Amino acid sequence: MNTLGDLASRRNNNFNLIRMLAATAVLVSHSYPLAQGSTAVEPLAQWLGFSLGEVAVITFFCVSGFFISLSRDRAPSSLDFFCARFLRIYPGLMVVLLLSVFLIGPIFTTLGTVEYLRSSAIYSYLSNNLMLFSMRFQLPGLFEDNPWPGINGSLWTLFYEVTLYVLVGGLGAFAFYGRGLRFGVFLLLYVIAYVAFKAALANTDVLNDMHRAQFFFTWSLPFILGMSLYRYRQHIQHRFIWFLPLAGLAVWSWQTAFFFETFVIAWTYLIFYLGFATHTFVDRYNQLGDYSYGVYIYAFPVQEILAHQFKGIGPLSMMLVAFPIVLVAAMASWHFIEKPAMSRRHGFAAQLGSSLNGIKAYWAGMRKGAA
Repeated sequence: MNTLGDLASRRNNNFNLIRMLAATAVLVSHSYPLAQGSTAVEPLAQWLGFSLGEVAVITFFCVSGFFISLSRDRAPSSLDFFCARFLRIYPGLMVVLLLSVFLIGPIFTTLGTVEYLRSSAIYSYLSNNLMLFSMRFQLPGLFEDNPWPGINGSLWTLFYEVTLYVLVGGLGAFAFYGRGLRFGVFLLLYVIAYVAFKAALANTDVLNDMHRAQFFFTWSLPFILGMSLYRYRQHIQHRFIWFLPLAGLAVWSWQTAFFFETFVIAWTYLIFYLGFATHTFVDRYNQLGDYSYGVYIYAFPVQEILAHQFKGIGPLSMMLVAFPIVLVAAMASWHFIEKPAMSRRHGFAAQLGSSLNGIKAYWAGMRKGAA
């Protein structure tokens, strides 16, 4: 009987397609507020208490937790791991930010071109969004009359994604992915912190200024589950029957305080069951490339342009018009930016390592001379 560990050792799986479907689900979900404004109800929101877009983000994070852990295990060093993560996120992000600021902005802003380009807001948009910590989602004079003003609200997840990459890298550096109890201790500490924070949510006075912590615990949960499935992959069977009790628990807890957690657990197992249930058609799809990141980062700007150009456009029309445009942008991003950048990760890590060693040698020489 196959375990997740057996299946993870093979190259063929369905996760490229799953990530693509998740990115498309974000586009579908965002079409409602981007076309109709903040009062629009996104798909699934009234039924589940969270939207189709949020289910897609859960999908991204649980898949990332598994495969980023695998990447850390296979990386020759922490430097190689972090270089690979940097090159997966930043080249594509940099291009979409530059296009937003210096192409979309000047074309659609209500300000004069010179006034727009002189605005410090466009440069803080670039710097803040590259640092990820204090992200900006608006540019001066741009799409201010749209139902949902802004330029790229989807980018908020990248801060949490990168934070969790650092967590994985740190655990790997301290051998917390090794055999024994170390990962189990980390998992226990995370569960204690998660439960304690959730219990504190009722105290609004304490949590008024802790929105980032609340987001972290919300979106780290599927990621940590993905990490756990990877670490215990040799003991987890790939059988649909194990999804049924998890789904039953989620249904039983619907409209309770623990529904989100039970849903995420059941959904995560289902995603990995489907992800490793390989099919010939999906194997052919995998040969095309991984367009999910491009779809994710380009959908929001394209949808904002459509909302601006076609006043009163409905959600369905926005989906149908936006998707082919976004897909072309995503394909270009993968083939000309993301894939070439990833192919240079080993050379980049070697060059960076050499530079760091040179700096260390220089400072060691300086200290020796001073002594």
